[in-house]
Amino acid sequence: MKRIKHKKNKLKIFIIIISIITILSLLGIGGYFYYDKVILEKISPIKLSLIGNENITIEFGDTYTDEGAKASFRDKDISKSIKVTNNINYEKIGTYKITYTISTKKKSKDKKRIINIVDTVKPEIKLKGNSVVTVYVGEEYVDPGFTSIDNYDGDITDKVISTNNINKEQTGTYEVTYKVSDSSGNEYETKRSVKYVDPFKPLPSLNAKATSIAVLNYHFFYDPKKGEGGGGSNFISVQDFEEELQYLKDNNYKTLTMDEFRRWMYGEIDLPARSVLITVDDGAQGTGKHNGNKLIPLLEKYEAHATLFLITGWWNIGNYSSPYLDIESHSHDLHHENVCSGVSRGAKILCISDEEVLEDLRRSIAVTGSTNAFCYPFYVYNQHTIELVQEAGFKLGFVGGDYKATRSSNKYKIPRYHIYKGTSLARFNNMIA
Repeated sequence: MKRIKHKKNKLKIFIIIISIITILSLLGIGGYFYYDKVILEKISPIKLSLIGNENITIEFGDTYTDEGAKASFRDKDISKSIKVTNNINYEKIGTYKITYTISTKKKSKDKKRIINIVDTVKPEIKLKGNSVVTVYVGEEYVDPGFTSIDNYDGDITDKVISTNNINKEQTGTYEVTYKVSDSSGNEYETKRSVKYVDPFKPLPSLNAKATSIAVLNYHFFYDPKKGEGGGGSNFISVQDFEEELQYLKDNNYKTLTMDEFRRWMYGEIDLPARSVLITVDDGAQGTGKHNGNKLIPLLEKYEAHATLFLITGWWNIGNYSSPYLDIESHSHDLHHENVCSGVSRGAKILCISDEEVLEDLRRSIAVTGSTNAFCYPFYVYNQHTIELVQEAGFKLGFVGGDYKATRSSNKYKIPRYHIYKGTSLARFNNMIA
């Protein structure tokens, strides 16, 4: 009995030992997996790094070409699994992020790149008119105007601040300063010179012969005393126009017909030094009996001759009948701008076919009955346009320029003085003197 009991005890001990060994073995295997899945990841993390700089600054209008990132896990390249997201808006300055994310089953890691879109480009101010303006003492300086464009903000003309040190009662050269700042704080500055000169040049001798003649250029007429609006700078009050006609009469100036001026230009006749050619463009407000009738009554009152360059396809020539008003061509229907690209003011006359231009000019001549003179719409022309005007039979062509015509002037580029609203009598004097 004792021996049987002893054997049973041995068996129990054996079973216990075997059980302990089995449990220890199982624990060993589990420990290995725990080590592999948890501990190993702690000592072998995901590696993620950016290619290129972490902080990038680019100018507004440019774009950033992403250099990317690289990633590895347990020495294995897993860069292809990187997910990239960004919130960049290239239309707006600001700070943006590109996020690079890499993940395994149990771990994830990300890196960020900062993209700064900035605007360091200065805006521009473009001056209208000349960079040097001459004004007569006592006259108010009227700024010809300006525009300002910024690469980010667009049109910021209304943000331009102009200052000047002008003393209109004293001769000298003064400066007008124009400054503008965009929303990014970029500043731009430019200047215009204003020369104040003594008014009223002495007039030519009454007995002298003309070696140069001023051609004056008007557009539209209005009467502010009747509550009429003057529109833009091309509108002349009847009071100013009458003052100028009175000045011409008081100083014994001969107001020329177009035929007289043409014959003088071609050397067929001589004219007194105190001669002037008055021209009026278009045929709109105040020039005809149908649209205010300001021009003709004053010409007849002062017995002053003038020439109307009429757009013959727009208004009936019968509205301008007067022995003191010659009618010449301002085209039949070529007075249109923004029609063509790549040419001055997009003027129609510069881009349509030769046949169309010639047909228009011939229709205009049929209305006026004259080939004495042609006035280029908007003062624009090129050498080919001049050749077409010559081919149509015109003997003179008129433009702008603000200086006197002489017999040596190009007969198809006759210069004229542009009369603006508010032109003083002093300035008028210096044009014709």
